Amino acid sequence: MNTRPGILLISLVMPGLLVFLISLYYFGTDYSALIKAENYVEQLVKDEKVNERNLQFAYHRALAHRINVFADATWGLLGGVITAIGIHGLVILKEKE
Repeated sequence: MNTRPGILLISLVMPGLLVFLISLYYFGTDYSALIKAENYVEQLVKDEKVNERNLQFAYHRALAHRINVFADATWGLLGGVITAIGIHGLVILKEKE
């Protein structure tokens, strides 16, 4: 009966936690890049000599960072759910014994 908790740990808890932690790291880096890109767009909007092409480029760059932040948060949520399912399975196994 000791193999069931090991299988749950190896197949659900550890990979889910790994996905969560990696996603959390990339979320932080992408979020700081998003803040920088948004500040740059705001700076360009306030500048009177900016042309439309530079403004469009900066906006689309900020939009790409926004999509990356959303994807990282989604993967973090998925990793958290996988980890929670594994922990729930471990708790249920302990209660049955």
